[in-house]
Amino acid sequence: MIFDSWNADGYTLRPEDKELIEAKLEKLTKFNSRVADESVKVHTEVVRGTRHNSPNFGIRVTLTIPGDSLRAEASGKTIADAIDEVERKLKAQIEKLKN
Repeated sequence: MIFDSWNADGYTLRPEDKELIEAKLEKLTKFNSRVADESVKVHTEVVRGTRHNSPNFGIRVTLTIPGDSLRAEASGKTIADAIDEVERKLKAQIEKLKN
Protein backbone atom coordinates (compact mmCIF):
# COMPACT_ATOMS: atom_id res chain seq x y z
CA MET A 1 0.00 0.00 0.00
CA ILE A 2 1.48 3.32 -1.10
CA PHE A 3 0.23 6.44 0.66
CA ASP A 4 0.32 8.49 -2.51
CA SER A 5 -0.95 11.86 -1.33
CA TRP A 6 -2.06 13.65 1.80
CA ASN A 7 -4.19 16.78 1.74
CA ALA A 8 -5.15 18.63 4.89
CA ASP A 9 -7.44 21.62 4.47
CA GLY A 10 -7.68 23.91 7.48
CA TYR A 11 -5.51 21.63 9.59
CA THR A 12 -1.86 20.74 9.98
CA LEU A 13 -1.71 16.96 9.98
CA ARG A 14 0.41 15.82 12.92
CA PRO A 15 2.73 12.79 12.58
CA GLU A 16 0.61 10.83 15.07
CA ASP A 17 -2.51 11.55 12.97
CA LYS A 18 -0.78 10.15 9.87
CA GLU A 19 0.37 7.09 11.82
CA LEU A 20 -3.17 6.44 13.07
CA ILE A 21 -4.66 6.76 9.58
CA GLU A 22 -1.96 4.55 8.03
CA ALA A 23 -2.39 1.88 10.71
CA LYS A 24 -6.17 1.76 10.25
CA LEU A 25 -5.93 1.53 6.48
CA GLU A 26 -3.11 -1.05 6.53
CA LYS A 27 -5.42 -3.36 8.51
CA LEU A 28 -7.68 -3.54 5.45
CA THR A 29 -5.05 -5.51 3.51
CA LYS A 30 -5.96 -8.73 5.31
CA PHE A 31 -9.49 -8.80 3.84
CA ASN A 32 -8.65 -9.14 0.14
CA SER A 33 -5.48 -9.94 -1.78
CA ARG A 34 -6.16 -7.14 -4.28
CA VAL A 35 -5.97 -4.60 -1.45
CA ALA A 36 -2.75 -6.18 -0.18
CA ASP A 37 -1.10 -5.64 -3.58
CA GLU A 38 1.94 -3.35 -3.38
CA SER A 39 0.60 -1.25 -6.26
CA VAL A 40 -2.41 -0.03 -4.24
CA LYS A 41 -2.36 3.75 -3.92
CA VAL A 42 -4.04 5.66 -1.13
CA HIS A 43 -5.19 9.28 -1.45
CA THR A 44 -6.22 10.84 1.85
CA GLU A 45 -7.90 14.18 2.52
CA VAL A 46 -8.45 15.57 5.99
CA VAL A 47 -10.66 18.61 6.48
CA ARG A 48 -11.20 20.46 9.70
CA GLY A 49 -14.30 22.56 10.04
CA THR A 50 -16.67 23.66 12.70
CA ARG A 51 -20.14 22.40 13.17
CA HIS A 52 -22.35 23.75 15.91
CA ASN A 53 -19.40 25.52 17.57
CA SER A 54 -17.39 22.31 18.02
CA PRO A 55 -14.40 21.09 16.03
CA ASN A 56 -15.23 18.57 13.36
CA PHE A 57 -12.92 16.48 11.18
CA GLY A 58 -13.78 15.03 7.83
CA ILE A 59 -11.73 12.34 6.13
CA ARG A 60 -11.99 11.16 2.53
CA VAL A 61 -9.98 8.16 1.37
CA THR A 62 -9.63 6.76 -2.13
CA LEU A 63 -7.95 3.38 -2.60
CA THR A 64 -6.82 2.73 -6.16
CA ILE A 65 -6.48 -1.01 -6.44
CA PRO A 66 -5.86 -3.17 -9.51
CA GLY A 67 -9.07 -2.98 -11.54
CA ASP A 68 -11.04 -0.80 -9.10
CA SER A 69 -11.24 2.31 -6.98
CA LEU A 70 -12.84 2.37 -3.56
CA ARG A 71 -13.91 5.56 -1.81
CA ALA A 72 -15.21 6.38 1.62
CA GLU A 73 -15.67 9.50 3.67
CA ALA A 74 -16.80 10.25 7.18
CA SER A 75 -16.70 12.96 9.79
CA GLY A 76 -16.34 12.95 13.53
CA LYS A 77 -15.38 15.00 16.54
CA THR A 78 -11.85 13.63 16.30
CA ILE A 79 -9.67 12.24 13.53
CA ALA A 80 -9.85 8.85 15.28
CA ASP A 81 -13.67 8.90 15.15
CA ALA A 82 -13.66 9.81 11.46
CA ILE A 83 -11.04 7.25 10.39
CA ASP A 84 -12.84 4.49 12.34
CA GLU A 85 -15.94 5.15 10.24
CA VAL A 86 -13.93 5.33 6.99
CA GLU A 87 -12.28 2.01 7.87
CA ARG A 88 -15.69 0.41 8.49
CA LYS A 89 -17.05 1.68 5.15
CA LEU A 90 -14.00 0.56 3.18
CA LYS A 91 -14.03 -2.86 4.84
CA ALA A 92 -17.64 -3.37 3.70
CA GLN A 93 -16.66 -2.47 0.13
CA ILE A 94 -13.60 -4.71 0.20
CA GLU A 95 -15.59 -7.69 1.45
CA LYS A 96 -17.81 -7.37 -1.64
CA LEU A 97 -14.82 -7.64 -4.01
CA LYS A 98 -13.92 -10.97 -5.50
CA ASN A 99 -10.30 -12.10 -5.11
